[in-house]
Amino acid sequence: MAHRLNAMFEGRSMAVVGASARPGSFGARLAGAVLSGGFQGRIDFVNPRGGEILGRPALGHISELDHAPDIAVLGIGGPNLERALIDAIDKGARSAVIFDSCHGETADGTPILHRLKDIAREADLPVCGGSGMGFINTRSGAVASFYPADHLTPGGISLIAHSGSVFTVLGMNDPRYRFDLMVSPGQEIGATIDEYIAYAASRQSTRAIAVFMETARNPQGLIESLKAARDRGVPVVICKVGRTEESARLARSHTGALAGSNAAYAAVFEECGAIAVGSVDELMNTALLCATGRIPGPGGVGLVTDSGGLRELQVDLAAETGTPLAELGATTREALRAALPPELEPSNPLDCAADLTDEFPKVFERGLRMLAAAPEVSMLGLEADMRDDYVYEEGVFAQARALASITDKPCFFYSSFGQTHNRALGDELARLGVPCLNGAENMMAAVRNFQTWADRRRAAMVDAAKDADADRVLHWRARLAAPMDEHGSLALLADFGVPVVQSVICHSADTLREAAETLGFPLVLKTAEAGIDHKSDLGGVILDLKSHGALQAAYADLANRLGPRVIVQKMVGKGIELAFGCVIDPDFGPLVMVSPGGTLVEHFNERQFARAPFGPERASAMIRRLKVARLIDGVRGEAPRDLGAAARALADFSTACAALAGHVVEADVNPVVVTETGAVAVDALIVAVCKAQRDVA
Repeated sequence: MAHRLNAMFEGRSMAVVGASARPGSFGARLAGAVLSGGFQGRIDFVNPRGGEILGRPALGHISELDHAPDIAVLGIGGPNLERALIDAIDKGARSAVIFDSCHGETADGTPILHRLKDIAREADLPVCGGSGMGFINTRSGAVASFYPADHLTPGGISLIAHSGSVFTVLGMNDPRYRFDLMVSPGQEIGATIDEYIAYAASRQSTRAIAVFMETARNPQGLIESLKAARDRGVPVVICKVGRTEESARLARSHTGALAGSNAAYAAVFEECGAIAVGSVDELMNTALLCATGRIPGPGGVGLVTDSGGLRELQVDLAAETGTPLAELGATTREALRAALPPELEPSNPLDCAADLTDEFPKVFERGLRMLAAAPEVSMLGLEADMRDDYVYEEGVFAQARALASITDKPCFFYSSFGQTHNRALGDELARLGVPCLNGAENMMAAVRNFQTWADRRRAAMVDAAKDADADRVLHWRARLAAPMDEHGSLALLADFGVPVVQSVICHSADTLREAAETLGFPLVLKTAEAGIDHKSDLGGVILDLKSHGALQAAYADLANRLGPRVIVQKMVGKGIELAFGCVIDPDFGPLVMVSPGGTLVEHFNERQFARAPFGPERASAMIRRLKVARLIDGVRGEAPRDLGAAARALADFSTACAALAGHVVEADVNPVVVTETGAVAVDALIVAVCKAQRDVA
């Protein structure tokens, strides 16, 4: 089935409304840009004055066309856009592009942007923009933009940038970046970013997708498009902005984009196999490395350099950033030792700079070929002091140009200095299939991102979430119509499979003895009065009660200060404490969190998130990424705790959160005590929708 955006990106005719012959005008700039890509399809200029534009006759109105255009490029201002879009639809246009910021209102007071979205929706018309730069298809030469494309060389990266400025900064800056598509969706009047990702992933010529994202207006569509790209083996690299509150506010004011929860987006990107990055430099360097179409195998990168000092810098950076350097095996080291001059150490990174004799480039060649052949090396990089105006050794430069021919692994040339003057050199290497990366940290980030993506794709985690019993879900949805206390919250968790501490509700001193006999000492006594959610803050928790006398005294104190209703619990043995939590993200639904619990929060300020529901494999991976997992594994002679039980409890918690998403606002389970033989939830608070609504009122 043809993709909805085929008409836009594979169209063979364009009608450019607002083109102009007036020098210096936007319309003149637009007309020149449209012709700059060498598009072989039909291009018609439309201007109310008619006449001639750049040697082509101009029509007075789009209705004068003798055909229905595939693409209507509307280079006109807001007050005329409503009529122009309707006219294009009436003529049978199959897609449209709008550049205007679409501020202001129509004659009846409707915001122009809303009206244009309604028109596009009613006609099911893909519209790129507004407040964007349009698009460029470098393969077909279609330029629906006011930026010229005559300098662009087709390549493997599809760039999708919500920001028009990012579209131009990244797309027009450096010839080493070769693009398949360039798109500026802007306000997404008639197509959302997920559609552009899905379309790009379907193209054989797209090897990597670079996304500068402000928001996902179709969250489920984003998930589906990212998974489709992952399944096709196309890396999607995303720089998501709006990660802070102020940045999110600016994103809303910029394109009307609600930036959403950063934690939710990060969880979605990981779940769907996308590569999340924090800057445009990391975005483009990672995309550049991914766009060769080669995928790294297991292992780490092998680096060849011409500097002992830079070799040491790269070892430091790799350790500090978690970038996997290949650990050279004995066979590889022995081969290097035999092939290298005695003053050079067979290491990774490998310094091949011997004396400047006729043998100098041959040392590099031997080093590169041996690392390329080593099974522990997944990618190959070469560094040498070469710039556009200086190549100190032509033989080494020849090795750089030949990199892609000496190995089928991903390979690249790099400089440790981020400001190296090598645009022309990078362009030349790009023609030979060799990415050129500047900056040791940028290179390390790109390598780490690509290797992690490939490793996770190979692992292909099988992680089936447990299905919630339908009758149980219906029961608890009804129960959540009333407020929940700790006892009810623990009962809910237990019903979904989460192990919980034994507990009994008591309303008087007379019932305490029976509860104690049932549970057995030692015990914990907590207030269970309605409205007290944070018991410890009010002295409402008394631990390690070992006798009936101690229990009665503790009850008298709590009843006097806070009220007679209490919860009696079996004291849980010593263990490592975790905390589970859940909030309902407005875009992506229930978002589950795991972190250190209890007093460990003071020592480990860290959290991991995932969308619910998920299975034990993902739960285990989340816990493993916490530093506190080292304590669970056992340190200083202590026996390891049952991480598997903790993972199963977290997965079952996620099942409950997903099943009750429309009825629960948030959930907090803290602590979950992980012992040598299991994991048990000790305290919980589930906030039902009804309570949250009353609190707001």
